[in-house]
Amino acid sequence: MVNGMHIHEERKAHYYERGHWQTRTVYETFLKAVQSNPTQVAVIDPYRSITYEQLRTFSTEIANGFLVKGLKKGDVVSVQLPNWIEYVAIYLACTKIGVIFTPIPVNATAKEVANMFTISRPALHISARHFRKKAYEPMLNEVAHSVKLPDVYLLEQEGESVQDRRFLPFHLLPVDKNMDAPDVHADDHLVILFTSGTESLPKGVVHTHNTVLFGEKAMQKALHITEDDRVFMASPLSHATGFLHAVNLPLITGATSVLMDHFQGEKAVRVIERQKCTFSMGAATFVHDILKAIQQQGNPGALSTLRFFLCGGAPIPRHLVDEAKENGFRLLSVYGASESPPHAISCLHDSEEWVSQTDGQVLEGIDAKVVGDDRKSLATDEIGELATRGPNVFIGYYNDPSLTRQYLDERGWYYSGDLGTLDSDRYVRVVGRKKDMIIRGGQNISPVEVENLLLQHASIKEVALVGVPDERMGEKACAFITLNPNGTFTYEMMVTYLEEQNVAKYKWPEYIELVPELARTASGKIQKFRLLEQWKTKIV
Repeated sequence: MVNGMHIHEERKAHYYERGHWQTRTVYETFLKAVQSNPTQVAVIDPYRSITYEQLRTFSTEIANGFLVKGLKKGDVVSVQLPNWIEYVAIYLACTKIGVIFTPIPVNATAKEVANMFTISRPALHISARHFRKKAYEPMLNEVAHSVKLPDVYLLEQEGESVQDRRFLPFHLLPVDKNMDAPDVHADDHLVILFTSGTESLPKGVVHTHNTVLFGEKAMQKALHITEDDRVFMASPLSHATGFLHAVNLPLITGATSVLMDHFQGEKAVRVIERQKCTFSMGAATFVHDILKAIQQQGNPGALSTLRFFLCGGAPIPRHLVDEAKENGFRLLSVYGASESPPHAISCLHDSEEWVSQTDGQVLEGIDAKVVGDDRKSLATDEIGELATRGPNVFIGYYNDPSLTRQYLDERGWYYSGDLGTLDSDRYVRVVGRKKDMIIRGGQNISPVEVENLLLQHASIKEVALVGVPDERMGEKACAFITLNPNGTFTYEMMVTYLEEQNVAKYKWPEYIELVPELARTASGKIQKFRLLEQWKTKIV
């Protein structure tokens, strides 16, 4: 047991007995794909491509460099890189020698990076020197004011050079010496995934080789992913979505990962079309922008190779599901968390109506239940907190055993904080977060219910319902709304619309705020606590 984290021995035996867990590590699984088709293109980023055999060589060199530097099994390497090939190679190097890989979002601030360093205590850090408008040398100097920096390597792009002598260029990592790799086991710590911070400061979620491999193999089976597939990924690889489904899933399948380091709808359409991508995953906002670009280009057949696009993190508006189908691909729901990824997904045969009404069916091998405040199971279709237990569930929060005990019980159940229902066919419906639930004068208002209704209005592009403090009622609801082009929406229009939808009056938002955009994480999730901060600032 390390840092309060452990694998429940009874569950461990059960997972091995069922074949859910095996002795093969991520790197060994990757090598199997290399041996099967060494010349297959493994990764394509905006600048180049690399085959499976070339990726094996590159990652081996980096692993040797880490060992020469003195890194040991169980040490932490943090990485703050865009969606580039080097990110994938560094990850594989870590898996080869038992170093814990810790991705950090490229847009994380100095304060956020310092917090992540404090939690993970990396022995070595690798980042870009510069990406888009962000320079990382001055940011890291700012981090150094609050925490001790590990050894830092900066990845330079053409024409760049590292200026600060405390930092080393990545190309100077000593890679030309063959080193003996330590023994790595499938139950060893693989990665620390920082949560996306939709509520508060990120938490360091720890997964093993086995928890990651089970989840990705379950998704591969459910979606019929093969070595012929090409996944398009614009979500950051630092987030669970990108890390799991654009790095691990293709690498263990022998498929190809097509990476985009900065999302733009028109550019995404061109990349998907040119690279013949077969599926993707990300926030519904990505789909909205892609469909808008197709419409502007007048090219409805542009995505003829795309089979489906998985959306998670927020409800999928029905009109978006229909528009995607009109353009030749399907939208599917996926539900999970960094702690339990993925544990529900739409079936390929589900109807469009069902996709927009549910968040997927619980994957085979994963247990799910809905519980009340006492954590006792509730009846089918009754709203409560969603909990899961399975071979995909994390083993704890890094360096935080007390937080681990809050969310992960001694029987292996993870309590998500999400409110929802579970039907007799194990389909999940998420209705909101426990912390998001608005309590207005003692009556509970589910934000998701009202948001879904408002999203059907022709003028509304996006909406987030937030509880704002009220002296008399405790809380009132405020709808933060972004509009479609040429759309108009007023409070009076909202009242008329909700009356027509027969929505109970206590559920109507008392306020609306029309905003140019909603505060989001790098992966596209809406940050309601940021919207509440905006409200409080405005009131003051």
